[in-house]
Amino acid sequence: MKNLHLNGKSCVSVFWLAIMTVLLWNPPLSAQFTTASFNGTVVDASGGVVPDAKVTVRNIDTGFKQAVTTDAVGVFLFPRLPVGNYRLTVEKPGFFTYVQDGITLTVNRAATQAVTLRVGEMTETITVAEEVDVVTTGTAAVGQLVDERRIVDLPLNGRTAQSLVFLGPGSADTSGRYCGLGCEGGVYPGQQQAAVNGGGPAHVNYQLDGTGHNDPQLNMNLPFPNPDAIQEFNVQSNNLSAEFGNSASAVVNIVSKSGTNTMHGSLFEFLRNGSLNARNFFAPKHDDLRRNQFGGSLGGPIRKDKLFYFGTYQGTRIRSAAEGQIAFVPTQEQRNGDFSSLSAQLVDPVTGTPFPGNQIPPSRFSPVSKFFLDQWIPLPNGPAGQLTYATSPFAQNDDQFMTKIDWNEGKQQISGRYFFTNFNQPSFIPKDNILAASNQANTVRVQTFSFNHNYSASATLLFNTQVGWSRQVGGSRSSAPFSFADAGVRIATQEPPAEIYLPVDGYFNIDTNHFGDWSHGAWTIRENVSLISGRHELHLGGELVRPWSNVSNTYQKAGYFYFFDALSGDNLADFMLGRVSLFEQGGGEYSDFPQSNQWHLFVQDNWRATSRLTLQLGLRWDPFLAYRESQGRRACFVPGAKSQRYPNAPVGIIYGGENHDQGCPEAGAENQLANIAPRLGFAYRLTQDGKTSLRGGAGFYYMAPELITFTNGAVVAPFSPILSFNDIDFQDPYGSAGVPNPFPDQFGPNVLGPEATFVLPVSVQGGVKLIDRNMKTPSLISWNLTLERQLGKDWLFRAAYLGNKGTHLVYGDFMIPRNVNPAIYIPGQSSSGNIQERRIYKDFGRIDQDESTHNSNYNALQLTVEKRFARGLSVLSNYTWSKHLNDFGWTNPFNRRFDYGLSNDDIAHYFKFSGIWELPKAKVAGIGRHILNGWELTSSVNWRGGFPFSVFSGRDNSFSGSRNNTRADFLGGSAQLSSDRPHGELIEEFFDTSKFVQNAFGTFGNSGKNILRGPKFFNTDLGLLRTIKVTEHTSIQFRAEFFNIFNNVNFGTPNSRANAGSFGRITSAFDPRILQFALKVTF
Repeated sequence: MKNLHLNGKSCVSVFWLAIMTVLLWNPPLSAQFTTASFNGTVVDASGGVVPDAKVTVRNIDTGFKQAVTTDAVGVFLFPRLPVGNYRLTVEKPGFFTYVQDGITLTVNRAATQAVTLRVGEMTETITVAEEVDVVTTGTAAVGQLVDERRIVDLPLNGRTAQSLVFLGPGSADTSGRYCGLGCEGGVYPGQQQAAVNGGGPAHVNYQLDGTGHNDPQLNMNLPFPNPDAIQEFNVQSNNLSAEFGNSASAVVNIVSKSGTNTMHGSLFEFLRNGSLNARNFFAPKHDDLRRNQFGGSLGGPIRKDKLFYFGTYQGTRIRSAAEGQIAFVPTQEQRNGDFSSLSAQLVDPVTGTPFPGNQIPPSRFSPVSKFFLDQWIPLPNGPAGQLTYATSPFAQNDDQFMTKIDWNEGKQQISGRYFFTNFNQPSFIPKDNILAASNQANTVRVQTFSFNHNYSASATLLFNTQVGWSRQVGGSRSSAPFSFADAGVRIATQEPPAEIYLPVDGYFNIDTNHFGDWSHGAWTIRENVSLISGRHELHLGGELVRPWSNVSNTYQKAGYFYFFDALSGDNLADFMLGRVSLFEQGGGEYSDFPQSNQWHLFVQDNWRATSRLTLQLGLRWDPFLAYRESQGRRACFVPGAKSQRYPNAPVGIIYGGENHDQGCPEAGAENQLANIAPRLGFAYRLTQDGKTSLRGGAGFYYMAPELITFTNGAVVAPFSPILSFNDIDFQDPYGSAGVPNPFPDQFGPNVLGPEATFVLPVSVQGGVKLIDRNMKTPSLISWNLTLERQLGKDWLFRAAYLGNKGTHLVYGDFMIPRNVNPAIYIPGQSSSGNIQERRIYKDFGRIDQDESTHNSNYNALQLTVEKRFARGLSVLSNYTWSKHLNDFGWTNPFNRRFDYGLSNDDIAHYFKFSGIWELPKAKVAGIGRHILNGWELTSSVNWRGGFPFSVFSGRDNSFSGSRNNTRADFLGGSAQLSSDRPHGELIEEFFDTSKFVQNAFGTFGNSGKNILRGPKFFNTDLGLLRTIKVTEHTSIQFRAEFFNIFNNVNFGTPNSRANAGSFGRITSAFDPRILQFALKVTF
């Protein structure tokens, strides 16, 4: 495989040379990512074709103009036009000149228009005003446009335009279900986890003005510009052109606004006050949030028809948001040693002797636990140890601005755009309740830049180039005023503010965040050549993407203490006795700087085979060059192999880097050069009038693993070693494990020389993992069949079947990885105390490894009704019936098929509706006309079934050392209870907990994956707008927006761990009714 590595480097050099040659030799043009295509036929009154007619389109806002002539069969084609409003003119001697206004071209749409010329003098004109047909007949791609009217008018909580991605069918918001930037200790303003048609949150490619808008570390979206700065965006989810890569499920193309020949802009202020909101179901009081969002936009001409500018600013200030939370803490009786309220018999975790009557002598309690209980964990304020509390008040500041310049000059157009956001959230911990500590204190600065240069060499030959750059810089911050050492634990940790991470499964969780700094970014160069030859529209080109990431933080240096195995019979009792299920601590510096050149080539032929049939034939080459780390911090697990780079390393672990061991690639994984992705689609016009179409096809897609999969690879001895031990004492973890403290100092070395020593057993775990050296590039094959019918001028009905099959999927930081070194169960001889002795490889602890072994299946029926905005009304409604299966997550390290079942993201039924209605004008005179007119009603409705979930035992009864993710045993019958019961019953026992028991020793549970479904979700947002015309071009708008207007209580997922005191209970809910008011001036 070494030759692949060398060939990869050579190919990169050749590709760079080719790109630069094209850039210097060929004038460039704007890419398909930000444009639309426009085609049609010209016939005479008898239906005969009209060849050699001159067809001209002119953008009525900017003066941009382009002309072509019809071919021998009367067909015209504009393959790439900037989105906007156009006038169409068709001229031919012997016929009246045809002029059509009202044409709106939208991003990624292939619009079609039939033109009929009438015999007459060309100097005379026939003018019509109508839109193009709403049915798509020129492309096989499945997509959903989100137009400017929806972006600006629909109610948006926090003015996050990216949430409108979920208006389309097949899309779902999975935020909070996976690791996001929170993995790095923070929140990203506007980052969302979008699952589209069975794809994962890292499988959506976001493009802003034609250049990448993903954070390469997680491959999720960067913040969108504010709604007043977005022209529109399109979500394409199937049968993508070969031009599109870096996506297995969807491409979101965002077009920012530009200046026009008329100066235009806005000023706005949006206000939210918690006193007007309903109370969260679990909150002890109303939230006291204050949110102010203010700013404006301005665009116009610098030189008419030639040079334009646009700029925008938005500031956001949020203060003191309290959210309701529930935890279960020790009661006063339990703090006195009385655990008689527990049904399980408690035992001494050291000797196995039962505690009579579940009475534990207080003298047995750990002094470390008493430190937390006496000073930082309050008494319960509800029954059964329930503590209802408000989370920390916080402050968030977010500022963004964007500027854009556009230039039109004959055959050339140039566009440049710079976008900037800056966000910060300070840390905070209440003095008497560490459970309410903020674990999302951080700073984030995002900058992106795009440059487009457009050139049309002729009506049939076009060149296009795009250059993009993005950079994200941030850091996480902790707020703990003490360290574990201050609490009495005999380990070395950082000086306060330090990190405290202490989860007691089924009861409470303490997480104060960690310190760290990071930066991510990417350069992109994309070249595209378009050639029209007869009925063929050819596109060929390539792109080079250079992603990078630099991460450095104190991850796990403070020590992590987990209580999940109920060693005494109950996790809370374990905490008070100071018996820890799992202890982990890291040394060295968690630092990693991976980077790579990812290059891609494509060719696409859009062939108009007949006047009704268009075939789309594409081929894309997506080689994956594994990310190399600047200092060679890469390792491979190869049983039996001995490292030459680090001779003291135990047999089985070898190292990458420049002087890598044989058998371990430099990057820790091999390059994948044979990634060929063919794509085939068709679009057929079923009726002559073009109002019915049948479209479909299939395609192959590759998706490079997100950078975080590789950045985690540096956290391994000797670079940043992590040690872990099971069943140890809270106060003296290393002493009780029988080993000397390997980290007597706060920080160890970063990259050691070959003389580095190793402390056994070597572990690779705790959220950091090795990379399978034989990792394949994740791939997806998708297919669809879509039927569309237009009724009237503006109504569209669509029925679509979509399916896909994923293979070699990698879910790095989003799912449980495989433990390749589990302990073997020996009946009668296995316990949590001898896990290490029974591991397959005795010199190693748990070894978590990211592998490309996952598979998925998705099938869906999607029904859509859409009405283009006309006569004061616009409607978009869709229903999706789907099933999503996969084998993500390793519950059983010995059996891959054990985890095949419903995906965590499966939603069987999902209904969505959004509408904009300008209320009819009242025919009254006087002051009544001013009061009753100018009103607009907007709404967004979401209804879906619940997400599925599994039931876990809550402890490692398999004794495999794979943490506490074994599933419970199912006793049979029906465990899913009705969700229509009163709220009080739902939250106390959402499902029948009596149907589940702890799994038998030595097993991984007999209950299936995701056999239960969580609560349903129903939400209605409503906007009421009143627009007052001040002058012909100036208006003032008052807005009242109601999120969850009916105050539906949408509950979170219940506790599904059988050993938890809150087993089957629901302790969280989504937002209640929220009000927002705004004043906006547009001109």
